[in-house]
Amino acid sequence: MICRWRSVLLVAILTLGLWLGSLSVQAAAGLPRELQQLEQQVERLQSLVEAEDWLEIRSYIHGPMGLTRKTLTGLAATLPDKQKREVLRLAKEMGRSLEQLDFAAKAYDQPEVEAAQAKVKKTLQALEAVFS
Repeated sequence: MICRWRSVLLVAILTLGLWLGSLSVQAAAGLPRELQQLEQQVERLQSLVEAEDWLEIRSYIHGPMGLTRKTLTGLAATLPDKQKREVLRLAKEMGRSLEQLDFAAKAYDQPEVEAAQAKVKKTLQALEAVFS
């Protein structure tokens, strides 16, 4: 009888552990695909900023991140009005931050590049908060 209770308790603990371990995965999985891609792009951009790779920063902004504002606007169209307005506002803010980053990289201005990158990250966090 005691052996059976141990088995039941062990299964319950394992189930609880697996469930708790999957919570962070579910949070990330709850983000739209477009936002997950943007998150990866911002991480890549951060590595370029840290490397002070001015030309590649500008190329990345105009290349893979060139459609960011359009992508976010398309995502906003699928949302209820309150979220839609917030995502559109943040899409504009993201666009302005990327423009600032582009101009700062063009001028080889590391402090300004870092400030603009911080704004990009902050905007991304605000976008993620809308969907959490």
